Amino acid sequence: MTDIPEYRVILSEFKGGRLLAELPVSAINYRSILNAPGSASFSVPLAAEPLAGLDCSLISPWRIVAHVQRGSRVLWGGPLLSWSVDLAAEEMTLDCVGLWEYYRRNMINLGYSTGATPREQTTIARELIQQFADNPSPVSPGQPGYWGSNGPGALTFDPDLDSVKRERTYPWFEWKSVGEAVEQLGAVIRGFDFRIDHDWDVDARVIRNRMRWLYPAGGQDTGIVLEHGTNCTVTTVTSDGDKMCTETGVNGAGEGWSQLKSWWYNGQLETEDGRRIPRLAAVETNNSVVRVETLTAQAERMTAVGAFPIVVPEVTLHPGGEYSVAELRVGHKIRVRARTANWPGISADYVVQEIDTKVTSTGEETTLALVPVTIFERVDDWVQGQLELSA
Repeated sequence: MTDIPEYRVILSEFKGGRLLAELPVSAINYRSILNAPGSASFSVPLAAEPLAGLDCSLISPWRIVAHVQRGSRVLWGGPLLSWSVDLAAEEMTLDCVGLWEYYRRNMINLGYSTGATPREQTTIARELIQQFADNPSPVSPGQPGYWGSNGPGALTFDPDLDSVKRERTYPWFEWKSVGEAVEQLGAVIRGFDFRIDHDWDVDARVIRNRMRWLYPAGGQDTGIVLEHGTNCTVTTVTSDGDKMCTETGVNGAGEGWSQLKSWWYNGQLETEDGRRIPRLAAVETNNSVVRVETLTAQAERMTAVGAFPIVVPEVTLHPGGEYSVAELRVGHKIRVRARTANWPGISADYVVQEIDTKVTSTGEETTLALVPVTIFERVDDWVQGQLELSA
């Protein structure tokens, strides 16, 4: 049997990052998701004196953060959400949520606006996080982030990207979630992806949580090739038409007849011989958008993404194989190959959307959820086509 890599689960205070303890665990399940929180679960045998003499009151939801370290690399981190104790088995289970969940739980409570001067999209995202969710010090009444601003100061940031400048307004009375605002800001044409990486700051004796902006969306090249039967197992390949659409609408700021709206239509998909489909509509709402051009970009993106079914493989890495969870991050671009004697199979590029790893006494199993790179290529081609038409 392949040796199981060394794992550690490290507990620290959410606010301030002070190290508390290493948690002895009998099983680990952790999941990273691009542009989303992810989750983790740990089984802790109580006979192992899990806190080595520390007060058990430390095990309290939202007070502590658990980080998963594999070998020398920290691969996951997030706050404790709930715990339970099985008295018969004398075992505690800790259920954690990815760090990004905290930012979904904070509001833009005093409003934010770029005004008439567009700003870099990642600058807007960083300022929303720092002003309304991650300010470690209380601020004075009337200042941005006043209500509940005494945040954990949990994130460090990469430099803001030189990408696309945008205008955004978030009125205070909408009580919009910081996390939702950042997610919507990135989910447009020429938007961005993001993830939170983790590493040791040895001098400060803390684990840093680094906000990573990934631009353009569509994956970071890695050169990694996963081939069925060689270094991975492709368990299933699915063609999914759930996101297909020929007509898209997006609602923006305002109400009723004064609400901003944009609509887009892909007539070719309804009429092209060999693949024509009936009319399928999709509608989304983003009340923070105050420019019709932005709504149009969102509607165009939905139409481009919905032009074809999504063909997706489910991939499980071979334990002890050429590639492991240590080499992969959400947002990485990889190639997957699989075929059978009577099926032509797939050979295509994908962006890693989710990484799910289970670790027990019998071994480590990592499963990847992927998104075809062709989705992002279709969006880019669509944008380029519209620019040429308008030239």
